[in-house]
Amino acid sequence: MKKTLLVLFIPSICGNAWSQSLTVEQRLAQLEKKLQENAVELSQTKAALKQYQESESENKSNKPVTTVVNKQITNNTAAEKTAPTLKEISNVVKEDIGFTYSGYLRSGWGAASHGSPQPYAVGSVGRFGNEYSSWFDLQFKQRVYDQNGKTAHAVVLFDGNVGEQYGDAWFDKDAESRLQFSDIYLTTKGFLPFAPEADFWVGKHNLPKYEIQMLDWKSHLTESGAGVGIENWQLGVGQINAALVRQDLNAHAVNYPAASEALQVNTNTLDVRYNNIPLWDNATLALLARYSLANKSDTYKNREDNGSYYSIKDAWLAGVVVRQALSAGGFEEFTVQAADNSLASGFAQPFGPSPTYGYGDNYYGEHSYGKAFRLISQGEAYPFSHVVMAHALIYSAGNDIYSYDTGAHTDYHSFRAVVRPAWIWDSYNQTGVELGWFTQTNKQQGVNYHEQGYKTTLYHALKVDTSLLASRPEIRFYTTYLRAQDNGISHFQFGD
Repeated sequence: MKKTLLVLFIPSICGNAWSQSLTVEQRLAQLEKKLQENAVELSQTKAALKQYQESESENKSNKPVTTVVNKQITNNTAAEKTAPTLKEISNVVKEDIGFTYSGYLRSGWGAASHGSPQPYAVGSVGRFGNEYSSWFDLQFKQRVYDQNGKTAHAVVLFDGNVGEQYGDAWFDKDAESRLQFSDIYLTTKGFLPFAPEADFWVGKHNLPKYEIQMLDWKSHLTESGAGVGIENWQLGVGQINAALVRQDLNAHAVNYPAASEALQVNTNTLDVRYNNIPLWDNATLALLARYSLANKSDTYKNREDNGSYYSIKDAWLAGVVVRQALSAGGFEEFTVQAADNSLASGFAQPFGPSPTYGYGDNYYGEHSYGKAFRLISQGEAYPFSHVVMAHALIYSAGNDIYSYDTGAHTDYHSFRAVVRPAWIWDSYNQTGVELGWFTQTNKQQGVNYHEQGYKTTLYHALKVDTSLLASRPEIRFYTTYLRAQDNGISHFQFGD
């Protein structure tokens, strides 16, 4: 199935790039012809060398050598090499074509003690044994230009979810299955005279996301439609990543969700990062900042002024990340962040606190310039030769923010802790546990709302390396105990 997919995509992409280029079969034929010619030349060279050695042997036995032979054997390096392997030929073809693909997927089977299994607070108590979706993404990248130190690549990324619950999983907005083209852009290198080493891109794309991997949410990201950006621009001791991207939102009337009336509002975000600033041995610093604002139409301004629609406020986020690579393997990463308005509202979400300007594609709520901050520690280490441990610890608090759960003028504080120690049997087998616990309290108009839960997961993993966070693929076997101790914020209830 993968081969069929590859064959179908290569002609459609390459055909647009070079109307006069050869097919893959023609290129392979040319390579085989060259190999045959090299083999003939090698055979001739060996014969000439043998004849020369025999002649020298006769000269030495019959008379002293009075002249120096200055004959060089051509292809002396190639003569010692064996014929190229199929893998080497494949790599040559891939490089010549300029096409690559990469991706990610997860899927599996699960059952619960009472009915269908349900996840709870994945972004707070951890992912292992607590996810029941078949997520995937697949990227196709085609080189379309490579001359004079300048390159250009066309990139398409699509991702989505495939339903696991029913036998039929057709793509439909009311079902589990989803599909979107999350990236479609052109990225270049060598076209900017002031930054020839930088990647300059235009299209639907965004800067890389900072992920809290054990909790499956992003500490820093920019949601985007179309945009323009530059990455890996060496400036001083570090590298600049910057992007200006668009993300329109459906801004709602003040009686939302009782009424669904909304207007599309254009918003734009500037995301700037200064990465890889050296600190000490194997340690780097990153400075992060984003600013989001609305480009409002006169119609929307009028509805803001008369109080029928929510006022869309600008929002900012700033952060510092220190990353330390560990000598025994693994890393430690510390993050400090602060934000206001709707980005601060993202910090306060109990299950998936990614900082987003809207709530999905929607904007609503009475944002009153409230602020929030958080401290994040994540990483993995090898305390002993047969033990590896990963962790994620997050403390967050905010004042006078809009909560999507408890409303305007909410104060909150929360703590999340997930640890995952494992015993390393060998490079292919690990047995471990994932322990997660969280608590959050929202205070609104003098009333406290509390959410708390924990999870214990015992697992065994079939692996290809020892790392918990960087080794893929994996096959895992879980057993999990999951409990929601208090649901005063989310009002979540298990099906049983």
